[in-house]
Amino acid sequence: MITTIDMLLDKEVGAGASVEAVKFASQTLNVHLPDDYKAFLVKYGWARLLRDELYGVGESVPAHLDLIRNTTSERTAFRPYLPVYLVAVSPDGAGNHYCLDVSRSSAGICPVVFWNHEEGESQIPEDIAVSFSDWIVSHMSNQS
Repeated sequence: MITTIDMLLDKEVGAGASVEAVKFASQTLNVHLPDDYKAFLVKYGWARLLRDELYGVGESVPAHLDLIRNTTSERTAFRPYLPVYLVAVSPDGAGNHYCLDVSRSSAGICPVVFWNHEEGESQIPEDIAVSFSDWIVSHMSNQS
């Protein structure tokens, strides 16, 4: 995943987040973030890759890409409420989000799912990739 991001020409990335900032995000959101997403946060903090924006943490993260702020808002302020086991990592621009489904974590990874705000709170989000790394690689190759 890191190699895929590094190879993109059309990108903007942050300066990376401290391990403490990543731990704070996990604690604040009350989740165990997957290892590959934590590695992304430590290396970049946040990113804009081609046409997509990835939420993050750290001192350099723009306010509109703040992981904690966006996930918390989706869980408490916007209907349908995002379940507590989903962590929003990327908006699609139409009110939907690509999310980490931390309820299905195993061996330090969890699937990326698509939360469709038009489907309501009882939806079963569509599986997009088995891990954050796989999602980055497949998503970016489909966009370039």
